[in-house]
Amino acid sequence: MANNSGTEVEPENFVQNDLVKTAVSFLQNPRVVDTPLAQKQKFLRRKGLTDEEIERACELSGAYKQQHEQQLIRPPLPPLHINRNQMQLTFFEKLREIIHSMAIFSIVGYALYKIYENYIAPFLFENSVNELKRNLDDVKIEVDRIGRSSDRNTEKQLSEIKSDISTVKGLLLGRKQFPNVSYSPIVPPSIPAWQMASVQDAADGDVENKTEELEDMGSGSGSSEPEHYTKTSESSLEIISSPNEYVSSQMTGEEYNDQ
Repeated sequence: MANNSGTEVEPENFVQNDLVKTAVSFLQNPRVVDTPLAQKQKFLRRKGLTDEEIERACELSGAYKQQHEQQLIRPPLPPLHINRNQMQLTFFEKLREIIHSMAIFSIVGYALYKIYENYIAPFLFENSVNELKRNLDDVKIEVDRIGRSSDRNTEKQLSEIKSDISTVKGLLLGRKQFPNVSYSPIVPPSIPAWQMASVQDAADGDVENKTEELEDMGSGSGSSEPEHYTKTSESSLEIISSPNEYVSSQMTGEEYNDQ
């Protein structure tokens, strides 16, 4: 590019010298020297420097050379050994961790329960819960009424049973007031003594009458009179000889007349 005097001018350097100088001083800072180069470049990009400016600053500060020397001088890291004894927890430490976790879960669960009880449940189930409570109250009232009615019926039945038991007890205890059944031997039917006496008296009366008739006949009665006397005497003798048959025939005739 040429100016009016005809002299050639060098191309304009787009790198901002102030930012590059600041970046160089940053890279040469003793507190930042041991930091990895990639991390320092990332920091400079966040500050607004371009890749060309960062590369120029690294060249001027010797960051590339320093990084190469650190890679050559730095000894390799020793292998990492994990102490298993340090990794193992004791029984009390495990117990403490378990209790700590349980306490945290309990607190969180209780908080969630309170939130559900105070806010979510009333919003979702308030009407259903109220209706359920009313139904439970009605059921309790009905159960109490049935219980009282059952108690009254039970008492009534118990009183009736007691009355029946008292009646049966009275009958069982008072059975001695009835006469005992006598088991007497069977006696064949016979004429009572008073009938025998009356029959005997009647027979004696007939004998006396017949005696008087005989006396009358002796004084001069007809032939028909002795025959009548003979028949009468025979009938009297039959009555005397079988008084039982005579009384039975008399009783049979009386029963027939009664009918």
